[in-house]
Amino acid sequence: MKGSKSTHIIRSVIPVLLVLMLLAACSPAPTAAPVAVPTAMPEKPTEAPTVAPTVTPTVAPTAMPEAPTAIPAMQPAVPGKPERTLKDTNSSYSAAAKSATTGDNILDNLYERPFSQDMTYQPDVDILTVDIASDPNFFYFTITLDGTDPTSKTLTATYGIEFDRSKTGRGDLLVWAHDAPKDWSYNNVTVYTDPDGDVGGPKPIAADANVKGDGYESKQKFSIDSIAYARISPGNPAAIQIAVSRSLLGNPTEFLWGAWADNGVKNPALFDYDDHFGPGQAGSPIKGSDYPLKALYSLDNTCRLPYGFTPPTKIPGMCVSAPPPQQKGSTCVCPYCPPTKACSCTC
Repeated sequence: MKGSKSTHIIRSVIPVLLVLMLLAACSPAPTAAPVAVPTAMPEKPTEAPTVAPTVTPTVAPTAMPEAPTAIPAMQPAVPGKPERTLKDTNSSYSAAAKSATTGDNILDNLYERPFSQDMTYQPDVDILTVDIASDPNFFYFTITLDGTDPTSKTLTATYGIEFDRSKTGRGDLLVWAHDAPKDWSYNNVTVYTDPDGDVGGPKPIAADANVKGDGYESKQKFSIDSIAYARISPGNPAAIQIAVSRSLLGNPTEFLWGAWADNGVKNPALFDYDDHFGPGQAGSPIKGSDYPLKALYSLDNTCRLPYGFTPPTKIPGMCVSAPPPQQKGSTCVCPYCPPTKACSCTC
């Protein structure tokens, strides 16, 4: 009986052991816990500085400013009544004959040549009169021509006023203008000066041989109050007005002045022209041995008129005229007359 009981116990334990073995076989094998690799401690992030927000002020819109002019210059006014009027030779009377009859004397730098080289008359080169007027800021010169260019109906030459401030006959400043507009403008106006004083050669006005001078070799720059203007005279397309500031001239109280119309050589570096062109080379508008015109053509100028003084003696290039009036008014001045001729004129 005892043996049977032991057998019974063994039989009861065996199934339990089998179940435990099966459970152990089916369970996953244990794995090792992962080992963490130590890393460097991260740096503490730098905080960006706190910037206080700015507020853009609101600006009220304004009108766009006008573009500044190149020179904010002093402006001419309306010329007043002429103080004096210079009268020049009128070659239209002999234009049909293709010649001038008087007023041209190359040996004294005086020209009456409003003709082309084929002796076609050019009314916009023929000076008839020149007026001078003034105000506290400017001198005004009105050059009246016989007419406009027949083709373009404009003034096609270069026009100028030459000054002799030394009162010796030697020009020292030339205002040169071309293509003048209807309104005052300093465009196309050039002021020439002669720092080395050789305009006119050894003997100003008189013709000198073999002159090597450079005439008007410098250009004067404009400034606010040192400036010159030109325009076509209102109401007369055959007249050009030139305004020259007193400051540009150095504020003189006495000087001589004369006018030019040049559509030929147009080279101030060759002033005086009679020092560079002899009678044979230049030709002549008056019928004779040097007729017709050659190198010096399309050219007219005037004698010079004194301003602000009565010369005690004749100055080279000066007009033959009555003394200036005691009060402002219009006085006619006759063309230059060489000492060797008897001259008269009626105004």
